Amino acid sequence: MLDSEGYLRITDLGISREFKQSNANDTSGTPGYMAPEVMCRKDHNFSVDYFALGVITYEFMLGRRPYVGKDRKEIKESMLSKQAQVRIDELPYKWSPHALDFINKLLLRNANVRLGALGIEEIKQHAWLQDV
Repeated sequence: MLDSEGYLRITDLGISREFKQSNANDTSGTPGYMAPEVMCRKDHNFSVDYFALGVITYEFMLGRRPYVGKDRKEIKESMLSKQAQVRIDELPYKWSPHALDFINKLLLRNANVRLGALGIEEIKQHAWLQDV
């Protein structure tokens, strides 16, 4: 959520969980923001939150979610059928190509190569965030 001055506020921590190695059955959340590994009921780690960040940033940029459907099943099918990405011709006025790269790397379906898979520093070091 954004406050009156445009600052991002994190909300909805009621579904947060303590990390455990075997967590394939922990699939709570909003389907449009869930990483593929959560949707497919596989064990997952912190990078699912980075995927959600990619969805939110995609939504800020383009005004829509990368994966849509009328229910969880349709969203999952959409996600598994095609890798979402922002194309250069979709880049809105005054948005940096670094933002496009940031989003596309966060939305990678393979959690092992997703931006942030090596830790939060990988995200902090991204070119789009260099002046933040």
